[in-house]
Amino acid sequence: MKINHNFERLRVQSGELFRANVSEVRTTYQFSNRTFVRVITQYFDVRRNPALYTFAVTPADHTLLNQFLFSYKINPQVVLFLGYSDNYQNSPLHDLTQVNRTVFFKVGYAFVL
Repeated sequence: MKINHNFERLRVQSGELFRANVSEVRTTYQFSNRTFVRVITQYFDVRRNPALYTFAVTPADHTLLNQFLFSYKINPQVVLFLGYSDNYQNSPLHDLTQVNRTVFFKVGYAFVL
């Protein structure tokens, strides 16, 4: 398991333009040499000072991203992947709302020449 946090701030002459916090939890579990699962969760918290921008911006944005990946290696040449991801966002006017969702299945094949 990996836990990571990044903080970024931009100050200009007039004050603090924005402040961003990004937190991430990444977990990978290897069931065997053929099978693994990976789960990633990221949370973004961005706060802005709208008075310092020359265009319209929201004062705060919050985003939650989730990703899930399952991998199974049939043999050294064929790998199957099954994945899922979703994205939740909110603003001062809305609660955390799902804005997209993706599910995929992929077959990887290594050609031998």
